[in-house]
Amino acid sequence: MNKFRQYLICGVIALGSAACDRTPDYVIKPDDMADLLVDIHKGEGVIDLNSASYRNDSLRKVLKQSVYMKHGVTAEQVDTSLVWYGHNVEKYIEVYDMVIERLEADLKDADVSNSGERVQLAVVGDSVDAWSDAKYRRFAYGMPSDNMKFGLKRDDNWEDGDVYTWSVYVRNRRSPIRWTIAGEYNDGTTDYIAHQIGQDGWNTITFPVDTAKHLRYVYGMLGVSPEKGEVTYIDSISLIRTRFNPDRYDRSGVKRYLNGKKE
Repeated sequence: MNKFRQYLICGVIALGSAACDRTPDYVIKPDDMADLLVDIHKGEGVIDLNSASYRNDSLRKVLKQSVYMKHGVTAEQVDTSLVWYGHNVEKYIEVYDMVIERLEADLKDADVSNSGERVQLAVVGDSVDAWSDAKYRRFAYGMPSDNMKFGLKRDDNWEDGDVYTWSVYVRNRRSPIRWTIAGEYNDGTTDYIAHQIGQDGWNTITFPVDTAKHLRYVYGMLGVSPEKGEVTYIDSISLIRTRFNPDRYDRSGVKRYLNGKKE
């Protein structure tokens, strides 16, 4: 009788767990999806920090395909699952909470000591992610905060001609999103570049610093104005600083402020 009761309890627990998971069979389960996205983000980080080695799109596809193979999924399964999660926002948030938690745990494990030396290492080198705020943001109609921003002061690791690329992944957007990166120089001038995000998915804005000037401050702002009933999600936020490369240096979209006036 006791054994029967144990089996019965185990069966009820199993059924209860299955009932709680309302993810369709054709969708990658939340826990597995979180593991997959963690590896995808790590792969994207490798590409960002080694952009010269991944100029060819085919190499990027090979890297992503290797991640899919590791997790035993196909690109079609991933795309289908992302569409489902995009329409089931609560599950999407649940998955990304796990992704952020696991990425932060990996960063903590990668710390070289308990004295916080990893933070110092993170800002040294030719290509670094200078984004220090949350990697995930939610914007909804009526929320008190409708923007995110950053500001960096010059330090010993800056070089003239550095390039800053701000990247975000946008989901469920209906209203336009405006963002700007600006740089203030020692001569009192300010350069800026501004764009509008009009589509979901990956979006980037790039600010190349003037090689002939000494930058002392770089800052940026992204503004969201959700409509009534709109909830916009922005994740995978990064701010990659790379060194000057004459082959890819382009300031054609940069504008200038001088004494408070636009150029």
